[in-house]
Amino acid sequence: MLKEDVRQEVKRKCIHGGLTGTIAPLLIILIKDQTFVRILGLTLYAVFLVLFLLLEYSLKEDKNWNVPFASHAYKIMANDHEKTNRTFLGGIFIILSGILLVSFFDLFAALVGIMVLSYADSAAAIFGKAYPYNPILYNKKKHLEGSIAFGAVAFIVTIMSLRFSPITFPKAMLPAFIISGVTAFVESLPIKYYYDNLTVPIAAGLLAQLFLKAIY
Repeated sequence: MLKEDVRQEVKRKCIHGGLTGTIAPLLIILIKDQTFVRILGLTLYAVFLVLFLLLEYSLKEDKNWNVPFASHAYKIMANDHEKTNRTFLGGIFIILSGILLVSFFDLFAALVGIMVLSYADSAAAIFGKAYPYNPILYNKKKHLEGSIAFGAVAFIVTIMSLRFSPITFPKAMLPAFIISGVTAFVESLPIKYYYDNLTVPIAAGLLAQLFLKAIY
């Protein structure tokens, strides 16, 4: 039986992964016009960013606004720190990372960044809470079990993402291995929790971009 805090983490991360990790790949894979995908993606991200910023202002100024989507997302997805300090910076940084990826990266590289953040980061949080047995030496707040889960899931979702790019399966193995290892390390660093939502996907997207350019 999972502990209550683990169950809550699973619920939070399932919604997180379900939203960003499902919509983005569907848009990128199913719509062939990359310009249209970028415009549509940026439009959606911009709308969410405005909503989340309105919520952030409401939380800080104690306005208690009922912001469409954002208020409901906050109730379900905010972690204990965010609820205590009345902030939703984690959500804002997720949106910012999506905007940067869709704006400046090859769409398949952007997809790698989005998928790694959506699923590998979620796996790290869940396993880190469920099996907190071996703290990382340079960051006692995180655990080796979470990093291993992150690396394994990052490897899988990177392979899946690159499957739709010009990189064939055998050639995708090495990029996936390197991307998963580097981003697992980045995720484990002792920085503010919300910065992970920017550093992890950008690192994954940048590495994927370099491999795409090197191979093709």
